[in-house]
Amino acid sequence: MQVKKGDRTYLDARAIAEPAADVVTSDYYTQLPQIRLTAASADHAMQSETPTEVTLDGNDVAKLVECAIRHPTANMRYAVLAAIWGHPDSFRQIFQFGLTAPAGLPEIRKIVAEELDRLSAVSDAANPARHDATTLLPRMPLPAHLRDRDRDRNG
Repeated sequence: MQVKKGDRTYLDARAIAEPAADVVTSDYYTQLPQIRLTAASADHAMQSETPTEVTLDGNDVAKLVECAIRHPTANMRYAVLAAIWGHPDSFRQIFQFGLTAPAGLPEIRKIVAEELDRLSAVSDAANPARHDATTLLPRMPLPAHLRDRDRDRNG
């Protein structure tokens, strides 16, 4: 995290992000969740007696994430993906949203359908024994004791 004003740098340190207390709006009907960024400076000379804090609300965080996932540098996009992959509940929520995307988001529905079709095609190519599209598993031969029973009836 870097805090600058003009050419002067006030803070240049790693940020520690943690949930902050929600703020209640002046109408008392809305709570705004917040995240607090605090400097974690290893350089004791740069640390002041009062820690530097930056507080972001949900709208600020949404703008940051949107900027990060649209960033021209791939490493910034990978940072967002790594955070999502590292948190299974977030991954599950995004995955479920993709599977049940509303009709108003046709691009997402199309991407999900294409990927499911692609994975299905790969699965079918990897399993040539699967000849019936309605079965999930290949047909298994009857156990020996049942094969003998059929011979006795037909024989």
